[in-house]
Amino acid sequence: IMVKNIILNLSIILFFIMFIYSGIDKILSFDKQVEKLEKKTKLPIPINQLGMIGVIILEIIGSLLIIDYFLFRNTPKLLAKYVLYIFLLFMIVVTIMYHPPTSFKMRKITPFLSNITTFAGFLLIYKNI
Repeated sequence: IMVKNIILNLSIILFFIMFIYSGIDKILSFDKQVEKLEKKTKLPIPINQLGMIGVIILEIIGSLLIIDYFLFRNTPKLLAKYVLYIFLLFMIVVTIMYHPPTSFKMRKITPFLSNITTFAGFLLIYKNI
């Protein structure tokens, strides 16, 4: 059981490193990220800025809450589940907006498949809560 817990905890940390890094990167390149989002959504800049802030909070704080839940159990179970619901919705939206399966050529489909795999990872994590 101890080895199983170590493997699960390590997996959780490794899984969320990408999101924490991505959130930090979005802070450091905020204006550029908002501009890219605005081109996709065609919504006013302030709405895109709020959306980007939400994504940053999800990627950094949400990731840390899930890591905390598994490693230290300070995060309430219900909150961890809600964070994962939001991550799942986020993955659906991001996949549709940035990586739709418009072409099944290898280079074009890989980002879509990567997001599908990440979605599956979130489902596995959810099952372990």
